[in-house]
Amino acid sequence: MLLCRLQSYAALNAIARDKLGQVLSRVLDKMAANEVEVFTVDEKDQLKAMLALSDAQIDETVAVAKEVFQDAAAFGQVDHNLLLSRGVDTDVVSAVEKTWRKRGRSLAAKIAALQTVEMPALTLQKTDWRLHLEMGSSRRSGQSQPTAIFQLELEEEMKGLDVELSHSELRALFLQLNAIQAELDAPPTPSAA
Repeated sequence: MLLCRLQSYAALNAIARDKLGQVLSRVLDKMAANEVEVFTVDEKDQLKAMLALSDAQIDETVAVAKEVFQDAAAFGQVDHNLLLSRGVDTDVVSAVEKTWRKRGRSLAAKIAALQTVEMPALTLQKTDWRLHLEMGSSRRSGQSQPTAIFQLELEEEMKGLDVELSHSELRALFLQLNAIQAELDAPPTPSAA
């Protein structure tokens, strides 16, 4: 996920659990209808009063939900591990998955069709990596955190992309790649179409 937004998925945790399903369903319905605004000004004011949230928190929650559901529409399921790794509570992840199963799957094709493509898919030509460790004095030994730097060479349009990952970020990427590999290695299931 190279173009991942730097927003906190944990914003989903701010919604009261008894209202979360309704909010998520509303986001899905508006996405399927290709409407930009999920809530009117009056509805947003009601949400602010009912859930004790700011405009910014509501907007961030809607943006996160949209991103999660766009990914789910593209890949067929909510990425459970990604949500957990981004700080979303387990019960909230369950609510997101439940909403997707009940409401989102039927809207998936419509949402995926409406999703804008920002750039054509690029082909990875070459990869390289190196370990980056900042050297320090003897008084600061053990304080430096090593990072891995990946150098990805893409099609001729882009010369390259450098990605720096900490140990925890590298582990999260590794787990996601393993999950993807397991999906690719699994025998194909007959489609219901």
